[in-house]
Amino acid sequence: MLDNEIQKLRHPAEIPLFVICLLVSLFIYIILMAAPILFPQKVGFEYLLVVPASIAFLSYISGQTYGGIRANGVKLSETQFPEFYNIIERLSKELNLSEVPEAFMIQQGGTINAFSTRLYFRRNYVVFYAAVVEVAYREKDLDSLEFIAAHELGHVKAGHVTLLYNLSIFPVTFIPILNNFLWNALSRAREYTADKIAIKLAPSGKKGLMVLSAGEHLYKNVNFEEYLERTKNSGGFWVWSTNLLSTHPNLIWRVRAISESSPGRIV
Repeated sequence: MLDNEIQKLRHPAEIPLFVICLLVSLFIYIILMAAPILFPQKVGFEYLLVVPASIAFLSYISGQTYGGIRANGVKLSETQFPEFYNIIERLSKELNLSEVPEAFMIQQGGTINAFSTRLYFRRNYVVFYAAVVEVAYREKDLDSLEFIAAHELGHVKAGHVTLLYNLSIFPVTFIPILNNFLWNALSRAREYTADKIAIKLAPSGKKGLMVLSAGEHLYKNVNFEEYLERTKNSGGFWVWSTNLLSTHPNLIWRVRAISESSPGRIV
């Protein structure tokens, strides 16, 4: 999958929201770095180091996260859960990633989740909670697992995990109102983008999203067509307000977006 194809799958609100976050972050960086020069009697010159300090902080967090995963997780390979690793390897090639990201499985108390991130200056990697993999192997449902893997690798391909990307929006997370509304809106747009990439690469696995709603034991019993029909009447104030403060779109909106040509509602 080429970069121009990714741009077509990217949610239309993602780039505008990123630009707004970037401009706000640049303003914050400039104000903090200019304060010691404008008000030398009141503000210390250590504020001039705000950008290097941010890089150091983000790098430290990425290192600590990677260290914890590497120390406590199972690294997937050709001989460790090879069926799943082969899926990750194939999807990475289909996405034209420069290298296959490292992949880990880790126990998180039965939580069903996965994420992609980067050890800054080194490598990208993806992490799958053990419950996600266990469900797929138990139910013989590698299609759903492929969708989840494609979603996480989609984040990598779309550039969501790089140091420059996260440095560009980092200050926004420290201002509650901006974090709750602006940053979360960008996060929801990124999720739609990753979903669109996933459905392009693994269309038969879209029912895997039902695990998030019906749980690991009943998700295959959900009448997907009826659920999809219900998404057409999924509005209302409380549904809207729940979505507004969330980092992920409402599941019912995500399912509708991947099943139709609509990009997905941000608000």
